Amino acid sequence: MLRPVRVQLDTIERPVIVEFMSKEHVSRMQSFDCGVDGDEQTEFAQKEAWDTHRRCLSTVFIVHDKEENIISYFTLSPFIVSLKIKDDMSDDKKRLVEELRAKLEELLGMDIKYTSVPTILLGQFGLQKEYRGKGVGGEILSKIILPYAVFYAATIGGVGLSLHAKKKVAKKFYLKKSPLAEGFQVISRGGTYELFYPFVDEVQKFRIELIKRSRTTK
Repeated sequence: MLRPVRVQLDTIERPVIVEFMSKEHVSRMQSFDCGVDGDEQTEFAQKEAWDTHRRCLSTVFIVHDKEENIISYFTLSPFIVSLKIKDDMSDDKKRLVEELRAKLEELLGMDIKYTSVPTILLGQFGLQKEYRGKGVGGEILSKIILPYAVFYAATIGGVGLSLHAKKKVAKKFYLKKSPLAEGFQVISRGGTYELFYPFVDEVQKFRIELIKRSRTTK
């Protein structure tokens, strides 16, 4: 998915283009502004995104319209989620980890003997301020971020999408009852929530397709 991909967003009633970040995006990212409570995402876009991307610390994707106005950006990178129960864990944390292990074993149809599982990390997700509160973020998550995460997980290994969000953001966006942003499971909570979205079925289907394609190229 290094080539530009066109995706229709119903919330803004027009298509957007998703691109692998390049140097041409740097100057346009300087005017990116997430607005209230988005200081971290704004600063990352303006000061850190390009260096992080070109040094392979994460992969940055840009979402823009046909006039090349940046609507959103997000980062993906390999990650692991620990399934190990530690003595010093709170009872709540132990219960959440046990629930996650049980959920994954059910989805995978096998016992998990590992102390961690591979995932794809959504490290940063920024939305230009004028698009916030309109359902655009949820649609980008479901139509762009999750499919991209599934693609990379099928390529390098991974069973879900991981992210860390402030408590307020986690409850307002990722944990609300919305068809565009549901399915996230809490792994740990506090000032920052660790969340996990399993996509076992989707990634296994994609992996099977990749295996079939590899056979036809021999």
